Amino acid sequence: MAFVATRDSTFEIILKDGFKVEPGSTFVCGFHGLGEVGFLSTAHLTRALEAERVGFIKSDMLPLFVSMENERLVLPFELYWYAEKKLLFLVPRFQPHSSEQWGWIDRLAEWITTSKFSESLLLGGLDASFKEDEEEMRCVPTSAYSKHLEKWSVPILEEGLFVAGPLALLLAELEMRRQAALGLLTYATRGRPDPKSAATMLKKINEVYGVEANVEQLLEESREIERLEKMRQSIESSDRSSDMFV
Repeated sequence: MAFVATRDSTFEIILKDGFKVEPGSTFVCGFHGLGEVGFLSTAHLTRALEAERVGFIKSDMLPLFVSMENERLVLPFELYWYAEKKLLFLVPRFQPHSSEQWGWIDRLAEWITTSKFSESLLLGGLDASFKEDEEEMRCVPTSAYSKHLEKWSVPILEEGLFVAGPLALLLAELEMRRQAALGLLTYATRGRPDPKSAATMLKKINEVYGVEANVEQLLEESREIERLEKMRQSIESSDRSSDMFV
């Protein structure tokens, strides 16, 4: 299979030969943040929708790991295309290396801009300890996203709370480039993967974009994680009780 790089640099977006992003498409990405919600959501969407792998991101600090999935070699940063709804997914199996994060995100934002995406959807987690009502998520729109915001029916993030990491940097870069982008954040448990929160994210994406990504696998993973967490707490509680008697 032949591929063509979009430009020569220490940061390259390598696309499958013959593939071009259709103007008006939606860019979707989620990084490894709180609860790993962004990554879990994006990776599960590509599998559930059977999106086609169409490219990769290469950089000087590319993580020195590969793995297998469905009998195919998978790389740290992959691009997938769901033609039916014109969705392009970036699946980052690792965070961009901290030493090149600023340049990495800057070049990604530049590519998003020149590719003429109609909007970017950036997925992440929000600390559940800040939850004060029944709403399951909050959003952080760029100024150019205001005309799209109504379709989500999601409250804007409260003043005084912050988005952090690569997602925050990408939102900032897209704001400066006057691009329509939305950070979508579901409340998640700190300190462990939270597939239940990712399932909440996918249900909203299914609703807004009219796709049918099955979330049952994520819910099953969540039930298993909760079972193991309860078991761990029970063991720790038993250990503390035994310490009371010498």
